[in-house]
Amino acid sequence: MKIAAIICLLIVTIFLPPSFFQVRGEEESVGDDDWTVVTCDGNLLMDYLKQRITFFNNVLIKNPRGSLRADRLIIFLTPDGKKVERTEGEGNIRIKMEEKTGTSDKVIYYPEEKKAIMLGNAVVSSGSNSVRGGQITFYLDKKEMEVQDTPDLKYIPDDDYDVNF
Repeated sequence: MKIAAIICLLIVTIFLPPSFFQVRGEEESVGDDDWTVVTCDGNLLMDYLKQRITFFNNVLIKNPRGSLRADRLIIFLTPDGKKVERTEGEGNIRIKMEEKTGTSDKVIYYPEEKKAIMLGNAVVSSGSNSVRGGQITFYLDKKEMEVQDTPDLKYIPDDDYDVNF
């Protein structure tokens, strides 16, 4: 299983066009928090005409900000093949970021907007608190989230409050 993941990573590295890897000048060096690794236990499909890369079976995305697991991941590249336009994870989505965890049926991430949308049975938990809805949108640069389609919130404050009605 690990061998298949390593082979997937090697195939991506070998067969991606050189233009996909951004060349940086000395003033734009890559920091310790500027990396992402994608592995899978299944096949990898690269469609050069549609500018898509699809990973199958137990896909794992890791970077310093967290991790995401999915049954399948599709990376959509810009028409010139130099940047990621969006990514779509499908099936058994599990996300870990800092102290938060999330699950959903599907997730779409737009890197330019720093926006992630969890769709279908979306749940985000932090400790004993959770929020659920049909769609949860994260605005990562603002550290905000929007819950749509039958939102449900469970919040247990850290301190006891005396409330009279």
